[in-house]
Amino acid sequence: MFFVSALGALGVLVSLAVLGVLAGLVSLVFWVVLLPFRILGLVFRGLAFLLFVPFLLLLGGWIAFLVGIPILLALMVSTAPAVLFVLAIVWLVRRSFRRAPA
Repeated sequence: MFFVSALGALGVLVSLAVLGVLAGLVSLVFWVVLLPFRILGLVFRGLAFLLFVPFLLLLGGWIAFLVGIPILLALMVSTAPAVLFVLAIVWLVRRSFRRAPA
């Protein structure tokens, strides 16, 4: 009795292995058959992206312009006192060197 159940279990394992190999072969065949269509899909996606790049560049330029100008103005306003202070020091140093006795 044990021999029959062991033989049945072995048959189930062998049939599972055979079905796994067959499923692998079918999967491999479908992969090889459908591969050109996947490559063609990648080519079409790449062409669509290349057609969309100019619009992305325009949008990026507008966003950089709309965001960059206020940031530039804020940076200029915040650094204006320091720049004016340095320019005043340079003006005073040059003025004092011109009046220095020779």
